[in-house]
Amino acid sequence: MFSLSPAVGILGILYAIFTVVVAGLAAYALVLAIVFLRLRIAELKRAERPRGGSPE
Repeated sequence: MFSLSPAVGILGILYAIFTVVVAGLAAYALVLAIVFLRLRIAELKRAERPRGGSPE
């Protein structure tokens, strides 16, 4: 029967944990970027409204 040594098992577990952590950080960074861009776009839209309105 095929059996891995304990070192390979431990390295595999550590690699899986590392991969999950990196994927989580990437997803977190993506969410932060989306939130920041949505806020920035809303801010730019608010800033351009007075200029596009009737001159006073």
